[in-house]
Amino acid sequence: MNKKWYACEMHCHTLHSDGDFSVSGLIETALARQLDGIQITDHNAVSAHAEVIDPPIAVLKSIEWTTYFGHMHAMDCKKDVDWRDALPDNIDEKMRAVHEGGGLVGVCHPFQLGTPICTGGRWDYNVKDWSLVNYMEIWSEGCPFMNTPNRRALDLWHSLLDKGYRITPTFGRDWHRSTKDVYHSACTYLLCEGDTLTDSAMKRAVNEGRTVISMGPLFSFNIGESTLGDEIEAGEHEIEFTLSFERMEKMKVPERVKPEVIRIITKGGERVKEVSPAYPRTAITLKANSWYNAELWGTIDGKRDCLIALTAPLYTKGEI
Repeated sequence: MNKKWYACEMHCHTLHSDGDFSVSGLIETALARQLDGIQITDHNAVSAHAEVIDPPIAVLKSIEWTTYFGHMHAMDCKKDVDWRDALPDNIDEKMRAVHEGGGLVGVCHPFQLGTPICTGGRWDYNVKDWSLVNYMEIWSEGCPFMNTPNRRALDLWHSLLDKGYRITPTFGRDWHRSTKDVYHSACTYLLCEGDTLTDSAMKRAVNEGRTVISMGPLFSFNIGESTLGDEIEAGEHEIEFTLSFERMEKMKVPERVKPEVIRIITKGGERVKEVSPAYPRTAITLKANSWYNAELWGTIDGKRDCLIALTAPLYTKGEI
């Protein structure tokens, strides 16, 4: 079955917690933004799920555990796992329970500065086994610029990849309302099978590491038949990039972004190579037991040297 990229918003709130959106209003706004799927993640609440009936887009039903020690997504968990007694030293046990319920675990905005209303937005849990974390929100709140929280989240993600943990990167708008929502084209792209997106396909793409976080354009790469989330042999390869503004053109905002350089990144955040977006292919030598992802940098609304898009990694074989 052919695979296709779908634009999704992975962090949404409704009136069932502290959002301004009704469930139907959230879906209608997502449609207007050319989104193919959303994940509803109300704070400590699942009551919105009952209002999702035959939606025109894919809707993944999840919950955001909101505690004093951090916020965590329990994605599509079929088991009622009590978040109220989650503590810094028992979080591994709690994450295992989410997995036992068929869910995935996502760390939300790990370095969020927080407000008096949003106490605990910073991740302070003592994770002993990071393999229990399926994905991490390394870019949050609609900001395409590498501010301090996003930069620290990116550095944490790199350090975990270096240790052999295969954690999928996501963007989360933490979408409560559209007021002052300037960068409305930002999204997470998911690579899924089929011509119609489903909630189960969204979940599978995150689990398999097939994501791109982006200001708007679709940006990805492949090496032969292998792509993001795959594992391949080390050695000499040709890498081919994909860059599409189709969704942004539909939203009438493509001129806001000007790609200028592609950077290939590996262990330690090292830049292996820089190439021009005008040349979609280049040769590359991949080392064993490593990871490689690509970043698209350029100008956004006249501001230079901005991160426009970032892919999940492709991995090379070797001992972890």
